Amino acid sequence: MTALAVVGAACGSGESAYVARGGDLGHIHDLALADDGALLVAAHTGLYRIEGIDRAVLVGAEQHDLMAMTTEADGSLLAGGHPDLRYDEYSVPDRPRFLGLARSDDEGKSWEVLDLLGDADFHALVPAGDGLYAAETSGQIWYRDGENIWTRLGEVEARDLAIDPEDPSRQLAPAYDAVLWASADGANTWTVVEGAPALIEVEWIEPDRILGVDEAGTVFEADDLGGPWTDLVAGPEGAETFWVDEQGRWWLTVHGGGVTRSDDGGQTWADVYVPPPR
Repeated sequence: MTALAVVGAACGSGESAYVARGGDLGHIHDLALADDGALLVAAHTGLYRIEGIDRAVLVGAEQHDLMAMTTEADGSLLAGGHPDLRYDEYSVPDRPRFLGLARSDDEGKSWEVLDLLGDADFHALVPAGDGLYAAETSGQIWYRDGENIWTRLGEVEARDLAIDPEDPSRQLAPAYDAVLWASADGANTWTVVEGAPALIEVEWIEPDRILGVDEAGTVFEADDLGGPWTDLVAGPEGAETFWVDEQGRWWLTVHGGGVTRSDDGGQTWADVYVPPPR
C-alpha cells in the first residue's frame, strides 16, 4: 500500500500533546472527520487525531474507552462506552463503568454526559432525523427522540447499526456472532437475514445500496434489506471498522490500529495511519 496524506494533518495539536505509541489505540471503533478534514478515531484509550502516517495525537486530556461514536448534523460528536474515571464527574457510586451518551461540541477536546451515565454502554450510534438509535451492549436497542426521551425497542446483540437513509424504520444490525439481523419496523422486531455473509460492519449508502465488510476485509453489496449479498471487492485483511464518508470515500481499520482508505470503490487502498513499532 502507499502512504496517504490526510487533509489538515498538520493542524490542531500543541507541543505537549500526547502522541500514541505502538498498541496505544487498540481497537478503533468509529471514525469521523474534523472541520479541517483531519481524521478522528474513537479508540479504547480516547479520541485521537491522525496528523501523519505514524502520528496519532490524543485530543484533549480525557481518555474514555470510546465504544461508539457518530457525528450530529451540527457537527457535534456523540459517543458511548466507558468513562475515564480519573475524573470524578464520570463516576457513579455502585453503578457500572458506563459512559451513557456523551457529546462534544469541540471535536473531542471536552465531553458532556447527556444521559444514562452508569446505565448504558452503547456500542453503536446512528442519527435518524432529529432522533438517535443506539445499540447497548446488553442487546437492548434504544431510540432517543428530539425531546431527549428514551424508548426501549427490540433486542439484538448488535455490534453495528445501519439505517435506510430515506426510511429509518428499515435497519440492519450485524451481531457479535456474525449473524446479520434486519428490522422493518423501526428496531422493534428483528429477523435473521438468511444467506448473508458474516458481516462485522454495514453502511447503508443509498436506499438501494448497502455495503458490508467481513473480518477478512471483503466488501459485499446488497440493494435491499433482505439481500441478496454479492461479493464486491477485497480489502485489507483483519478488518475491524468500515465507514463511508459523505464524499463517498471508504475508510477501513484493521487489527492493531491501522487505518486505510479507498477513493475508488475499493479498487486500491492507501495507508492513512500505520502504528509505530511498540
